[in-house]
Amino acid sequence: MHKGWFTALLALGLTACAGLPAPQVLPPGQALVGRWDNQAQIKAAPAELLRAPAAGNAYPWVDAQSAQFFEVRVPKVAGPKDQAIYLIWRSGNETGPISRQRLWVFRPQANGHTLMDFYAFKNPEAFAAEGQGSAAFQTLTLEDLTAYGPACSLPVVKTTTGWTASIPATCSIIARSGRKMTLSANLSLDGDRFSYQEHGVLETGFYAFKVPGGPAYQFNKKGPAS
Repeated sequence: MHKGWFTALLALGLTACAGLPAPQVLPPGQALVGRWDNQAQIKAAPAELLRAPAAGNAYPWVDAQSAQFFEVRVPKVAGPKDQAIYLIWRSGNETGPISRQRLWVFRPQANGHTLMDFYAFKNPEAFAAEGQGSAAFQTLTLEDLTAYGPACSLPVVKTTTGWTASIPATCSIIARSGRKMTLSANLSLDGDRFSYQEHGVLETGFYAFKVPGGPAYQFNKKGPAS
């Protein structure tokens, strides 16, 4: 969620018409690994959207975000067939203040489907400087994370150019404030484009948060993780 919120085998198919190898399709998590930003979205956005983020859903807004996704080994949280992705987002640009740190774990299921679990860090500052291959995740346990349970696991649906995932309507949590809310998030990967939006709705029907407050973040891939 906004703060103040995959090494697997490559899938290789055959084209039906020519009998030639199809383009490599990366597993869902691995396809995210790298550096991303939404600068193109910001440059194209109407001026009325370029306002400071607001609590709840006070007005439409979208802000600049720079994101990095790293593949990490978290043996006490992710099994040998799972893929764990550590993400760190920064406001404005790659050197801006941290806006989000999460652990996303993509878990292949026996039926061929994939579920994604998401976790918040109880001590995010300890991982602010960590990245690809960091040993800091080796000892990380579920006790170090805030988990949201199987009712909040996102089914990952493969598409021809990527995948989509949404939190089920069954995902209800108790926030730190003690308020009960339903969580919602929609993720979509389409080649080198990634969109993301999330919100929490209180029992009263009012938004606890909506991020971004306007259209979903639209990230473009900039290069490998650093």
